[in-house]
Amino acid sequence: MMRTAACCLLLMVILSPALSAENAGPGLCGQPAPVVVLKTLDGSDFYLRDYCGQPRGPRQRQERNLVVLSFFTSWCKNCKNEIPLLQELASELSSQGAKFYLVNVGQPRDTVENYVFNNVITLPVLMDQYEVVSKKYQVKELPTLVMIDREGIIKEYHTGFVPAYGDSLRQQLRSLLGMAPVEKVEPAPSRTNVAKADSTKEPAKAVVAKKKNKK
Repeated sequence: MMRTAACCLLLMVILSPALSAENAGPGLCGQPAPVVVLKTLDGSDFYLRDYCGQPRGPRQRQERNLVVLSFFTSWCKNCKNEIPLLQELASELSSQGAKFYLVNVGQPRDTVENYVFNNVITLPVLMDQYEVVSKKYQVKELPTLVMIDREGIIKEYHTGFVPAYGDSLRQQLRSLLGMAPVEKVEPAPSRTNVAKADSTKEPAKAVVAKKKNKK
């Protein structure tokens, strides 16, 4: 009995670092943002260093911005729910130096173009067709939102979406932009105020078996 208890205790000690690391998330907050070099949906080049962190060179763009990247796909339901909030925040905070970008994860250009058109999306879209940037940012769930300050440091890393997150995000953005916080009205407690996320893998389509007609 004592031997069994000792073995269980030893196993817990061995596994505890691994469990802590899993619960700690990707650990990117407070770290310099990984390099982002992508094509936009319209075919232009996008360099993250043109907007935050150390500029690429003296002849490149020097103005520094607060940058928000949101990784999404066309089939992600929670991404579709998050995008209107991001467009609202972009309209509210762009004049203060905030830049918002949607980063599509692994889909063809025509699929993304149709999605943008059908959902009246006005935010610029970056194409991570081969998921190189998604892997750098350890994107495993959708949507994944990353907030990067003017110095190029990741200040927020959030997966999933519920409407209540919008208030927190707005306050963080305003704080980093040096703006006064807005008065916050506390919502009533709700079981739905839990961040929901989708896998980065597209759900498999259900297969419907065809019945054979009896002759």
